[in-house]
Amino acid sequence: MNKRFMESRGYTFNSILGEGTFGKVGSAYSTCLRTRVAIKVINKRKLTPNYRENFLARELEIIRSLDHPNIVKTLDIFESRTSKVYVVMEFCEKGDLLKHITVNGALPEHSVCRLFTQLCNGVQYLHNRDVAHRDLKCENILLDINLHLKVCDFGFSKRLTYADGRMMLSETFCGTSSYASPEILKGFPYNPKVSDVWSMGVVLYMMLLASMPYDSTNIKKMLDSQIKHIVIFPNIPSISSEVKALIQSILHPVVGQRITINNILQTSWMLQEVRMEDSDNATTSKAGSVEGPRDGEANVEDLPEAYSQPGQGPSTAAPRQ
Repeated sequence: MNKRFMESRGYTFNSILGEGTFGKVGSAYSTCLRTRVAIKVINKRKLTPNYRENFLARELEIIRSLDHPNIVKTLDIFESRTSKVYVVMEFCEKGDLLKHITVNGALPEHSVCRLFTQLCNGVQYLHNRDVAHRDLKCENILLDINLHLKVCDFGFSKRLTYADGRMMLSETFCGTSSYASPEILKGFPYNPKVSDVWSMGVVLYMMLLASMPYDSTNIKKMLDSQIKHIVIFPNIPSISSEVKALIQSILHPVVGQRITINNILQTSWMLQEVRMEDSDNATTSKAGSVEGPRDGEANVEDLPEAYSQPGQGPSTAAPRQ
């Protein structure tokens, strides 16, 4: 990172947060915004012409357009004379979800419900704008200081196109093998919205059990288990039958039978988050009427090369078309 160049743009470098094939992510202080930010630096000279002209341009166009509380906000984008692209984003103090689970273990079910609701809201926002993420995984989900969930890393994302009113299926086999749906692993053209939902199911399982639903060390065996709709739930930690049923519905191998985000949000397990919020609001309101301030007072065998492997963090391999 060119610290002097960053300072000329109003950012004081703090530290490196992570490093990938094509660049680094660091933290800095924005003198203009008066807050800490994250800056992703992409070295265009390390990119293939195809990736630079298609995928990078697509990513930058998409992230500029996004504005949702559960999507990492892009604050600024600029480029240096040395062909490095600087993407300034909001800083998420708690890091990524995988690290959070690694440190804390399986999360309490009520906390998972809250976080998964936020994930659904963020991905639903993307899909309503005809944007597919295509690499949803714990490493690409960040947590802010209040443990609010933020989806990040849109390197494999794309805007969906239509012909004669029908969505054009994706043929770019990118993402992360352990989070990939069976239709992707089989190399079929796929609906990326539906495949995003599968990846969300893997994230949900991971939050609840601190382990993956399938062993990706043998892709053929993993795909066989997926196709047979085998989802094993260990007894410890114990989780409710409602969330087990939800995971089964999400990790359904038949695309047409896989539950949609709209229907996920209407399941009994997900609606408990709404009930808990209503209960909290009612308690707060009741407490305020007694003790609160008065008015005026303050108060597959060979994976496609685009796959990134588990444990490598955000995907950095250049996807093929």
